[in-house]
Amino acid sequence: MAVQKDTLAKIAKDIKELKKSRPNGEMKRMEIKLGEMCDKQDRLYDLIMDPQTGLIVATNKNTEFRETCAPERDELIEQFQGVLRWKKVIEWGIGVLFVGFVGAIIKILMS
Repeated sequence: MAVQKDTLAKIAKDIKELKKSRPNGEMKRMEIKLGEMCDKQDRLYDLIMDPQTGLIVATNKNTEFRETCAPERDELIEQFQGVLRWKKVIEWGIGVLFVGFVGAIIKILMS
């Protein structure tokens, strides 16, 4: 009798383990995980497409800002190019003065 009870208890335990790992249990877990993934996807979609604070809106605002600042940027670039031209002229003038000064010193030393 005791052997039968032990055997029945072992069989009952094995049946419980089989019920936990049978395909139906896996399908339920897969359904739960799929539902969680769908929720995450919905949250990501909301973050990207939200009409008030979404990523698309932020990108459009950035583009609009760059377009409104374009005339100022072009004006600053022109001013900077003018400064570069002025610098080139000053460097050339200082070079001419230096060469003249060195030439005058050499002429004085030679005479």
